[in-house]
Amino acid sequence: MADEADQPLLDAQFGSERASDDQPRPPYQLSTASSHYSHRSEHKSEGKTEQTISRSHSGWASDTATQVLLDEQSSLTERSPAGASDDRPRLSYQLSTDLSHDLRRSEHKSKSKTEQTISRSHSGWASDTATQVLLDEQSSLTEQSPERASVDQARPSYELSSESTPLLHRREDGLTYGTEQGLSRSSSFVSQKPPGNGVIKKRNRVPWPTVISLSILTLSVLAILVLAFAAPAAVKEYAQEAAVFKPTAVSIDSTTSNGIRARIQGDFVMDSGRVKNKSVRGIGRLATWIAREVETGPSNVEVYLPEYGNVLVGNAALPSIKVNIRNGHHTNVDFLTDLAAGDIRGIHAIAIDWIEGRLGRLNVKGKATLQLKSGLFALGTQVLTDNIIIEEHEFPALPTINILKLNVHDANSGAMAVDVLISSLIDSPVALTVPALGFDILVPNCSPGDPYILVADAKTSAVDVYPGKETAVGVGGLIQQLPDALTSTCPGKEGSPLDLLVSSFMQGLETTIYVRGSDAPLPDTPAWIVDLLHSVTVPLPFTGHALDNLVKNFTMSDTHFSLPSPFAEPDSPDSQPTVSALVKVLIALPEEMNFQVEVPQVRALADVYYKKEKFGVLNISHWQDANSTLVDDQDGSSALLVEFAIKEAPLQVTDDGLLAEVIQAMLFGSETVILRVAATVDTKVSTGLGRFAVRGIPAEGNVPVKTSLGNSLNRINPGVVSLKLEDTTESSMLVSTQANFTNPTNYSATVPFVDLLILYNDTAVAHITARNISIGPGNNSYVPIDFFWCPLEAAGVDGVEAGRALFSSYISGLNTSITIKSHQNTIPSLPGLGEALSVLNITVPVPRISIPGSPGSDDGDQKPRFIHDATFYLWSSTAEFILSSPLTENNVLITSIDATSFYEKNEPIGRINNREPFEVPPGISRSPRLPVNLDVGGVGYDALRKALGQSLEMDAVAKVGVLIGNYMDVILYHGKGITAKVRF
Repeated sequence: MADEADQPLLDAQFGSERASDDQPRPPYQLSTASSHYSHRSEHKSEGKTEQTISRSHSGWASDTATQVLLDEQSSLTERSPAGASDDRPRLSYQLSTDLSHDLRRSEHKSKSKTEQTISRSHSGWASDTATQVLLDEQSSLTEQSPERASVDQARPSYELSSESTPLLHRREDGLTYGTEQGLSRSSSFVSQKPPGNGVIKKRNRVPWPTVISLSILTLSVLAILVLAFAAPAAVKEYAQEAAVFKPTAVSIDSTTSNGIRARIQGDFVMDSGRVKNKSVRGIGRLATWIAREVETGPSNVEVYLPEYGNVLVGNAALPSIKVNIRNGHHTNVDFLTDLAAGDIRGIHAIAIDWIEGRLGRLNVKGKATLQLKSGLFALGTQVLTDNIIIEEHEFPALPTINILKLNVHDANSGAMAVDVLISSLIDSPVALTVPALGFDILVPNCSPGDPYILVADAKTSAVDVYPGKETAVGVGGLIQQLPDALTSTCPGKEGSPLDLLVSSFMQGLETTIYVRGSDAPLPDTPAWIVDLLHSVTVPLPFTGHALDNLVKNFTMSDTHFSLPSPFAEPDSPDSQPTVSALVKVLIALPEEMNFQVEVPQVRALADVYYKKEKFGVLNISHWQDANSTLVDDQDGSSALLVEFAIKEAPLQVTDDGLLAEVIQAMLFGSETVILRVAATVDTKVSTGLGRFAVRGIPAEGNVPVKTSLGNSLNRINPGVVSLKLEDTTESSMLVSTQANFTNPTNYSATVPFVDLLILYNDTAVAHITARNISIGPGNNSYVPIDFFWCPLEAAGVDGVEAGRALFSSYISGLNTSITIKSHQNTIPSLPGLGEALSVLNITVPVPRISIPGSPGSDDGDQKPRFIHDATFYLWSSTAEFILSSPLTENNVLITSIDATSFYEKNEPIGRINNREPFEVPPGISRSPRLPVNLDVGGVGYDALRKALGQSLEMDAVAKVGVLIGNYMDVILYHGKGITAKVRF
């Protein structure tokens, strides 16, 4: 509009000047005006160029202004055709002034156009193009106004002296950038002669500006196509493959209402060597070299699990991060990000699979939405996705818990408090601070499929977790009461869930408890943590403390052994010996137990060991009443003294030979026998939580068995009170006796039946059998024992000879000992034990036999005297004897006597050869007078005569035939130092 308004003024001005321009003008005027105009135009163009240099170079704006002036000049030429023949002189300054005004208007008009287009082109291309247009317009003017050319020959100042001389251009002519029209005009223009000398020089130069402009234009179009379509995909692929981020430190800064705030530190670098495609690598390196740095705006990262229904695990809000993206340049990154939890139910499903070992691998998909820019240029939104496969061996392991300290104490209102300090190596890749949390503590039920049993509430304080380091956690628990399900016996089993838990802990075995988030969380616990923890139950295995020294002392007093009935079947429960005793156990209380406890009843199953080998099992299957007292041990520690009585607890002998060694050590040893008892104890416990049974408590201790120093058999002092003949045969007889003896041990026994062999000179001659007897410590009187004399049955002819030798030695008053030995049928229901005990040969002196009515029966004289007194009658040559019989009810029949008496051991006095039987009643009796064949001429006879009225000491040797019931035998008697009275 400005051009159109100024156009009439120009037309009028130039028309008047041309009408009067008949006078010649100096040539310097036009060139001066033109130079002045060119200088002012360049000055204005440079000013405007400096204002818009951030978007383009300066030349294009200046050439645009020049193009407008040329358009105005062409319009003036077309509107004034008569001016070509106008010969009137015109002042040169007028044209210069008018041109200056035109220039200012044209520059003002083109200013807005220049600022709008300056950012889309380079200055060189625009400047060359404008110059080419001016040349084309000038050529056109020359061809269209030949008359004017002739008129103006006298005015050389109008001729172009160089390419910088301003030319007028008609607006109606279109711009011809390198077209044929433009080229023809240019050729026509340069072919004309300059007005100064009438000759126009032809220009033969190559139009390099046009060629360069076209080349740049072509390259620009190709670059735009490549960068707009091919480059973004290649750069994206390059960025995904070449980007490497190595975290150097990851920690949880704090928790938020919907997640956590993590601090991530690491090193970022673009490694082009990771890109396999060569073209992608080249384009990517070029693009990143040009951009140099990229800044991400606030971005979002989402993590999904495709194998679990594409569940959203969580998302992270990333702050703005600036990194160097040139190849090989490292950038240290340190930022905070907010991580928000996703679908809690989906996370719960993953956690359950991991806990139960069903998670073989995990596919994790990450999706990042990034807002990128480089400098002032926004690069748009980039969405990057990646999948990571986590194999089973890469999953973190469940932590193993070690109990460092445990304190169980009474709380208010009958509850029990548990303070635990545990340590665990938590397999966490990041450092984090776990806030204070509340948990439910559960224990296993009877069967794996049964629901867990809630036993306590627990709370933890804030915990700092560091990768690769042990983490100490303080836990405070409160047990309000024990559920019935915890203490009830499991179906088909002997124990309860509590029994299994306590037993495993006290044996030092791995024990598992379960932890679940509490329904009543702590006030500072974020809601998302509460929801997550309450939906997951985590097993926590831990190893208990083996209480090896739980039993500090174990004693048994008033111990009573009972042998089984002879009618019991071998290997049956009734065939086992039983034990009764008063047991005192001193139990060392663990320092963790600081609450009142009582033990009202106990029972146990104990293995008994000797020299580390097991020989028996003591089964106390019935509940035994107990008393418990809290006492202080010698070392000042607390201990619980439990006293209870065992009543006829069966002892199952598992190693007969080893038990025989124990008995031998007890009877013949000089040192205390140490037995080790390893028991599984069931107790009924009374605490502040109530009374309940705890089964399977392991207990182990040493039981010292006291023995008499030296050979205790020397203090048995056996003695026979009475003998009563029972059944007899020709070769055997059964005699019922009553015996007195001393038990040197502290143990008692009940013997339903026992049978032992009697050996003389290692040859069996008899059996002694006891039935239904009780033996206590110390003296035992009138114990009924059966004596079965059967030498022929026991050992044949050797037995008969040994039996005669035994009788001869005994009645002759010699110190005679016999051997008592067990055999396979010693205890019929325990043949193995009897066989094992047969290695024990107990040798004792023949019991002293009391003679009824004998004055010396209680005088302590151990030598038996069956001939108390003898009287020789010289006149009748007979002898009379005072005899004693140990039998209390039966007579002994003397069937024959063949005896010889000696003086001074070898001088015969006389001989008795009697075949007349006579009876010897029980007790003291006088024999009939037996005829004696005196050796009258011998020394013995002289001694006998000299002793008339006095006594004579002599020796005798006799063979005496006896008949006891049906039993008949001949006994050899050797009497020494027999005092015989000599009467007339």
